Amino acid sequence: MRIKRRQNHASLLFLTCVMLLTMVHHSFAQEVEKSSGPRVELLTMNGGKPTVSSTGEGITSYKNDEIYQLGTMKIRLVKPEELNVKIELPVGYTLYNNLIYVVETDIAFAGFNDITFSLPSARTKETFGQLRILYPRMDWAEPKVPEWIDITLDRDSEDARDWLTETAFTNRLPDFKSKTLHGFVQDNPNCLLVALRDPAKARHKLNADLEITGTGPAQVTEGRKVTYELKIRNNGPDEATAIRLHGQPTFQFVSVESTQGKCNMSAQNVYCKIPRLEKGASVDVKIIEQCEWNHNSANGWVPGSDPPIPIVIKSLTVRSTEPDRSFENNHLALTTEVHPDQNKGPVIEFLSPTFFQNIRGPAATVPIRFKASDPDGFIKKVELFDMTDGKALGEATLRSEGEYELIYKDVDFGFRHVEAVATDNLGRVQSEKTTIFVNGTAKVEITGPKAGAILNRADGEITITIHASNPSTPLKTVGIDIWEGVGTPIGNDQYVVRLKSCSRKCELTAVAVDEKGVATRSEPVEFIVASAPTTSLAWYDGEYLQQFEPGKVVKASALSLVPSAEHEYDVYAAKIAKIDIFIDGVLYCTEKEPIVPNSGFECVWRPAPGKYKLQAVASDVDGMVGKTEVIEVVIERP
Repeated sequence: MRIKRRQNHASLLFLTCVMLLTMVHHSFAQEVEKSSGPRVELLTMNGGKPTVSSTGEGITSYKNDEIYQLGTMKIRLVKPEELNVKIELPVGYTLYNNLIYVVETDIAFAGFNDITFSLPSARTKETFGQLRILYPRMDWAEPKVPEWIDITLDRDSEDARDWLTETAFTNRLPDFKSKTLHGFVQDNPNCLLVALRDPAKARHKLNADLEITGTGPAQVTEGRKVTYELKIRNNGPDEATAIRLHGQPTFQFVSVESTQGKCNMSAQNVYCKIPRLEKGASVDVKIIEQCEWNHNSANGWVPGSDPPIPIVIKSLTVRSTEPDRSFENNHLALTTEVHPDQNKGPVIEFLSPTFFQNIRGPAATVPIRFKASDPDGFIKKVELFDMTDGKALGEATLRSEGEYELIYKDVDFGFRHVEAVATDNLGRVQSEKTTIFVNGTAKVEITGPKAGAILNRADGEITITIHASNPSTPLKTVGIDIWEGVGTPIGNDQYVVRLKSCSRKCELTAVAVDEKGVATRSEPVEFIVASAPTTSLAWYDGEYLQQFEPGKVVKASALSLVPSAEHEYDVYAAKIAKIDIFIDGVLYCTEKEPIVPNSGFECVWRPAPGKYKLQAVASDVDGMVGKTEVIEVVIERP
């Protein structure tokens, strides 16, 4: 998916209402701990409770703590089809009673809102226990499809706990007897609905550790492109849904490209929406921006630089529906120094083909398209070269303003390294390179392992299965790119390659070579080769770490148990997710995301005299588990 720069015309969702509800004041200042003024009830019907349907079902009060201008509020019940808005509720939610509550008001207010629903149609505790209050918020990644936010006040509502007293909080918990449900939110919803949440699909009970990593240029010269290469990964333990990426403004937006989901730009902010990521899965996002000439905004300055060299920081944040207990890896800051250029040279951006793109052969015809411009002059000429054999391809043709094209005909098989060289009116030269691969006539793909699979290193050799055929020329060899050896044919155009080793993140491409020496490459497949962490358990005597010795008596009234876990393989080894300590088979201590190999985590144990069995168990983000042997310990009083 690729979004090019364009003017953003996204508008917020404004809905009209017809039922007029008179406003009266009702203080509830005594119910809250933090008071910046009187709390008043915005929505009542002359002191009573408004009825918004013939069954008495609907919003019965709308309270807020900071009102700046009084007015009126209207509520209308509508069906989804009346709104002409696509309703896509979060995973596990379904619309209840097929009704939407539209709110319109000219009252000026801010702060937290406390909204009460009466729901007499929920006749059983089971149904009532699944009811949730949702409201739509602008989804900048996909403005025409609102993001629905659950604001139901329940025992897990941290914002409400921070604001309300314990009594006020308890009084607002879901109450089946009175059939009332509360929503609590700092936004001002203009549209609400009630939904059923399927407990079997409840995402709030799951956990997904999203991690964002990436790179950006350490320095950029004015007028040049700035490319941020990002990766969003779900480290689990559960699937992540409704993932949102937000990139704050830095330079002038050019484009954003994501391997999954949808991305959009608004006010130079980049927003991406990824529907879901399985544990261990990742999505790549590329943001391209243009450093403006005479760039004058900065987050800081290079110390001692004269004239001052600005520093620009790209701040990116990722989140999902599921709780994430490791927030430090949800944020990424990429720093770039902006350096001046007196002669502002040409700027080139390849449009197609993309880097390392496979092109179908034979005698391929490859349209090479790119942009070339000179901000302080004009482009004098643009030449292209095939650097594979040093061949000049000629000058590109200007097809439209700033866009050039050269048709590279009869491109031979294999890798081709193409360079575009632009010369401006002052003779300054700027070049950009891209690489393509022209495939042979074979058909080849890796059929196993599947992309995203997790293999156990302890199982030994990795078996790679490849399907390869060529209708015109018999195949000579089929194997894996960069690996020695070839695949063994097993019939029906199937081949097997056995690898003795591979890094944890193993990305492979199959290559089939025919009898004429022409190669055909498959699309790459990435999977994980996981291994169990090596785990140990010691105890700290106040000065040194001591190892447990079988059968040896330990005289102590308290022991500091110190576990450790590490992987024996490469630097890309999986992160240790947690270490558990069991005493007589019962979980005693847990340390999540420990610092490894020596966790620095101490579990204080105060045992009574007797015999015990200890064991440490470590789990990593790949789901692999490492255990110590069961340690038998005899404790006596000192």
